Parts: sequence; C-alpha cells; structure tokens
Amino acid sequence: MKELHISTPGRICLFGEDVDYMGLEVISLAINNRIELTGTITDDNIIHIKLADLDKTIEFENRKQPIKSKNDHIFSAFNMYQKRLPKLFGAKIEVKSSLSMGKGLSSSSAFCLALVAFFDKASGVNSSDKELAKQAYITEVINLNQAGGMMDHFASVLGNIIYLECRDEYNFERLNAKLEGLIIGDTLKQKETIQTLIIRKKEINQGIRWMEEKDQSFNLIDYPINKVKKEYLENENIGLKRLIGILGIRDIVREGYNLLKTESDNKKQIAALINQHHSIQQQYFENVTPKMQELIAHARKAGALGCKLMGSGNGGSFLAYAPGREKEVIKVIDKSGGKAYQVFQDQGMQSSIK
Repeated sequence: MKELHISTPGRICLFGEDVDYMGLEVISLAINNRIELTGTITDDNIIHIKLADLDKTIEFENRKQPIKSKNDHIFSAFNMYQKRLPKLFGAKIEVKSSLSMGKGLSSSSAFCLALVAFFDKASGVNSSDKELAKQAYITEVINLNQAGGMMDHFASVLGNIIYLECRDEYNFERLNAKLEGLIIGDTLKQKETIQTLIIRKKEINQGIRWMEEKDQSFNLIDYPINKVKKEYLENENIGLKRLIGILGIRDIVREGYNLLKTESDNKKQIAALINQHHSIQQQYFENVTPKMQELIAHARKAGALGCKLMGSGNGGSFLAYAPGREKEVIKVIDKSGGKAYQVFQDQGMQSSIK
C-alpha cells in the first residue's frame, strides 16, 4: 500500500486576464491557498474520493467513466490515465481545500492538476511539470469542452511569479520578484465563468475578423493598439471594443514583465499598472459590478495602492495591492459588505510518497 500526497496552489493573475486563451502572454502569482489531496493506493478495483469541504463522496470502479457534465473533473482526469493503471488499481482519496470556488483564484484548475498529478504518479508515468500542466489543461478544458487557456495550470505547477507565453510551446520564465501586501476582496457574488468566457471569446474573434478584413497585416502579437482604436472611432462595434481591451492588457503584461525584472523598489509603478489593468477591464469588457467598484474605492481610501478585478468578472473577487496597509484594507472591505483576507506568494505543486 502506498500513500501519495499532492498539494497545488491557487493563483492570482497579476497581469493578463482574458489574453491567455487568445495566445498572448500573462504574468501569474501562486498563492498559499491550496488544494490538498491525499490518496492511498489499494488493490480492490474501487476509487473512493471524499471531497471533505463539500461533504461529498464519489465512488466508482476502475474502468473508463462516462462524462455527463462540464463539471466532471474527476472522471475526466481519471479517464486520461485509466488504461495505464494496474488492472486491480484502487484508491482511497481525500481532497481538502482552502481555495474559494468561483472567485477568480483558479480553484478548478488547481483541483484538476492535483487529480492529474495523483493518477500520473499512480500509473507510473511521472510526467514533467510542463507535461502535467498540459494534461491538466486537457482534463479541464478540452475533455469538458470549456473555455479558457493553460495559464492556470502552469501557474499552479510552477508557483511563485511566472511569465508565460500562451502559444506554441508555452515558453515560460520564472521571475525572481517577491510581492507582499496581497489582499483578496470577495464581493460575495458568484460569477459565471464558463458562459462569460464563451461569449467574450466570440466577441473578440468578431473584432479580429473585422481588422483582418481591413488590414492583412493584423495580428495579436505586435499590432499597434492605436490603429484599432482609430478603427473603433469610425466603426463602433462590440468586437472592436473587446479587441482594444485585449491589446491594452497585452501591452500592460509586457510593461509588467519589464518592471518585475528590475530589482528596484517599484511598488508604485506596479500599482499603477494594476490600476490601469482594472480600468481596461471596466471600460472595454464592462465586467466590473457596482458592488466591486464600491469595495475597490473603499480599499483605495484605506491605503491600497492598486486594485483590479480577477478572473472573468461580473462578480467574484478583486486584488488589492496594499503593502504595509493590509489590516486597514481588510477591515474596510469587510465593513463595506465584502469579505477580505490576505494571501501570500507561494511555491508551486508539491508531491510526496510514503
């Protein structure tokens, strides 16, 4: 009998919401709120999974399982490895989480990664970090026909702060920066990530097709945003509006990369970029609720240098960057009708075998 322990972190998208699934770059930061999976391998041909925080138990035989909904993360991960597992493979698994669901902290991706890592090790595949990220992406997005990119899965595997090119070979760079004063402000309103991203991606692609018809040289990687803004002034439509948002965030990611590569005290510059990022999300995606904007205003008055929406928006959480003013910012968010807590930059996926 062998016991495996897998620990995967959630993440903050520091810069880059909505651009990972468009093949651009992002900067993510792993946090200390994590998924903890402990599994004991047995030989009874039964996989027993206890989701402690949901007070739910799932039990099934060691054979390929039918996917019946877009939330069948467990079966999706298991099916990826079922043929490679021993004939009488069984397991008793318990999953615990300190990650809030549906709040833009990548709880589902961290969960999928923990499952993939467990079955990967149990089957003896022992994939590399990069391959695990790709397998977790396939588990969550491809197999379940969901929207999204690989940012969350790479962020959870690698940890700390990474710069990731979300295209081709998914090249990444670990950044040595260390950020403190990170507050999560929860609006206490659940968001609808999947449906929001499906609609948004469709609208962005409308804008791309429009620009391609106007200019054959158009591309997302290096096309000047000012040319799209000019086109929008002449032909206002939702596709071009969304496209301006994408290119604006693209440029902020690149500025953020240069800032985080320096060793100087650049808190104010980082905060300014965080605020600009939020402004783009608010103006070009219209996904900031009045409740969130009110909480952000209070957080800034209490000393937060920068605040931005996290995730797909229309609810969920925001980041308040408040080094040295953490207690004051948490207090005012709680007092104003939200729920706030501090998080810390953390390492990536960890595993151990007993």
